[in-house]
Amino acid sequence: MTIIDAQLETLPTRIDTDLCIVGAGAAGITIAAELLGSGLDLCLVESGGYTADGETQALCEVDSVGYPVRENFMSRARYYGGSCNLWAGRNMALMPVDFEPRSWVRDSGWPISYEEVARYYPKASVLLGSPDPLRPSLGDFEPRMSAAERAIFADSGLRPTLSVWGRRPMRFGATHRKALHGARGARVLLNATATRLVARGDGGAVEAVVATTLDGRSVAIHARRFVLACGGLENARLLLVSHDRHPRGVGNEHDLVGRFFMDHPRAVFGRVHLEPGSRAPLLRGRPLPDGKLQLGIGLDPELQRREGLLNHYVTFEELTSGYVEARYQSMVQTAKVVMRRGHAGSRWDFARTHLTEIPDMIYLLSPKELMPHPVYRAYVALKDVAERRPRPRTYVAVYFCEQPPDRESRVTLSEDVDPIGVPRLRLHWRIDDSIRSSVLHIQDRLARCLEETGTGRLERSHGPLEFTDASHHMGTTRMAADPQHGVVDTDCRVHGVANLYMAGSSVFPTAGHANPTLTLVALSVRLAEHLRGSAAAAAGLA
Repeated sequence: MTIIDAQLETLPTRIDTDLCIVGAGAAGITIAAELLGSGLDLCLVESGGYTADGETQALCEVDSVGYPVRENFMSRARYYGGSCNLWAGRNMALMPVDFEPRSWVRDSGWPISYEEVARYYPKASVLLGSPDPLRPSLGDFEPRMSAAERAIFADSGLRPTLSVWGRRPMRFGATHRKALHGARGARVLLNATATRLVARGDGGAVEAVVATTLDGRSVAIHARRFVLACGGLENARLLLVSHDRHPRGVGNEHDLVGRFFMDHPRAVFGRVHLEPGSRAPLLRGRPLPDGKLQLGIGLDPELQRREGLLNHYVTFEELTSGYVEARYQSMVQTAKVVMRRGHAGSRWDFARTHLTEIPDMIYLLSPKELMPHPVYRAYVALKDVAERRPRPRTYVAVYFCEQPPDRESRVTLSEDVDPIGVPRLRLHWRIDDSIRSSVLHIQDRLARCLEETGTGRLERSHGPLEFTDASHHMGTTRMAADPQHGVVDTDCRVHGVANLYMAGSSVFPTAGHANPTLTLVALSVRLAEHLRGSAAAAAGLA
């Protein structure tokens, strides 16, 4: 592979290739790695370099005008490896109900089946170095449940959800760097930001991607096919700013690009007090030989259908965990900064930053996400010993919520421009009442269950139910069979544009409650399979 670092060397004015992939994050690197050896000439374009840089990171800034998102928070990492450089490693699978059209959830339903996506989950789990959430052996956790956990899940309306982590979070840049760099017929272009798409005269295809450096130099990458893998916000921005042939932007004939923006609203709301002798080991998280697992408490799909509820779940977290306290202990704060080294680059001057302000800037991690695997195993073993003594235990209830698709939850172009002259995005995130009502329903059901079984009680929070974002940007180029209802088709190709594809969570029609990484990697493997097959078919016809 040829490495072209636009910051360090002369930048050519034109690059020709078979496939141009924009964005070297989990989706882009997965597609590139899957296509090595396919005979395709590849060019992988990355806005940043191999390490974080403040000037490049500033290109991510958006104008937030809707429901507030976290301020001073680095939600996307704009350098080689993408936001998985920040990721704590949680993997979850979407559920069948997430793919179904639901009468009580407007614009719900995927144009492909759950089974179609689920068949790629095992391969995605391998690529992520994670246990497979669908692996049958993980289902045998039920005999390991405590009496309290069995009592909770005896309620017909509550069902366990499953989160898994690998032994360590996958860092796509570092893991695949050697393989990509040693491959023939592949190039990586670093420190060059895709600023617009050049459409063919009739607008029915893309001719080139223009990439620009921070000092204003540009290169046009010409390719037969293009994949945008820039993330849930930047995929939409690149389409919207490319309006030389399409007045509304590429793929935006029906005014859908940027609409249906979704995140996973999170809320800390209430405390769970377990009676002496009641334990919740699986709800608190357990180590596995190849990683970790944690159960959550979700709503049974039949109950969701009957009551018109969204697909939320709740976990029990320690009172001192990162999900709860607005101020951390200084030792914990420092550990998080050290262990997540490299994520901030030079933008944050830690000498002048009060440690109590750091929770607004970094991922809020619990011990299972913060600790290396061997340390976590020892930590759990010690807690198991300590918890043998019967005493009351208190946890906070942390809700992870599905956001229903909403046309008016969207990103548009701002009047302000970034340092290289591209319009910034204006984000209008909407939280509707159905999200709150579903939280209150699961809280009421859990409270009744704890009291009726004598397991404990739920102390309700005083004050309004407030949410924070999870930095899970989804839905802005949603998938639909009909171009009047979505931006890409079932192959993730932009409707009406013959050679342009979208990769990542921007294509999700609905979000469920599952962290998007596993599904976006699964869809990336699926897209790579399609690109390889269509390239082979074209070669056979030539």
